[in-house]
Amino acid sequence: MRFLSSRSRITKIVVAILIVVFALSTVAISYFAMAQLLSQNASQTLTPSPEPTVSPSPTPTHVATPTPTGSSNPMPTPSPPELTTQEKIRNSVMSFIKSNHPETAQFVKDLVWTGGKVTPSNIVGAETYMYYSQSWNVTINYPVVPNAIYKIVADYSAPTIGIPYRIIWTGNWQNEVINETSYVFAQ
Repeated sequence: MRFLSSRSRITKIVVAILIVVFALSTVAISYFAMAQLLSQNASQTLTPSPEPTVSPSPTPTHVATPTPTGSSNPMPTPSPPELTTQEKIRNSVMSFIKSNHPETAQFVKDLVWTGGKVTPSNIVGAETYMYYSQSWNVTINYPVVPNAIYKIVADYSAPTIGIPYRIIWTGNWQNEVINETSYVFAQ
């Protein structure tokens, strides 16, 4: 009996070991299968499953107004580019001069500006911009610091017309506020 008793213990131990081995092999096989599946999915291009299509709701059609040139395919007018801070300052200074010095109004019409940054590359910590239009020269200087004070000189000189005129306006701009420091109007 003792023999049977020890034999049943051995059988129970062997069965327990077989169960553990079976369980571990099942986990290993599952892990291997998952790894294979993931590597296949990673290398394949996913194709979406077909979805039902929905007809879009009708959108209003823009009717173009004919252009005066009679073009059959008018092009839309592009929106003007966003102005830089310096260009905004230049424009606000010119409006300030025209509003506060009415005698300048005849010289501040239909201005088309050229110019831009003229700071030499070896200058650090300050910038200079110059703009030109119809005998106007506008120079903007400022340090490159937060909340900078922009110093502006607007100079108009037209010696070639019948009566020579000269306008020299100086001031500064900070936080969208213009401060005039001097103004000269000569004819």
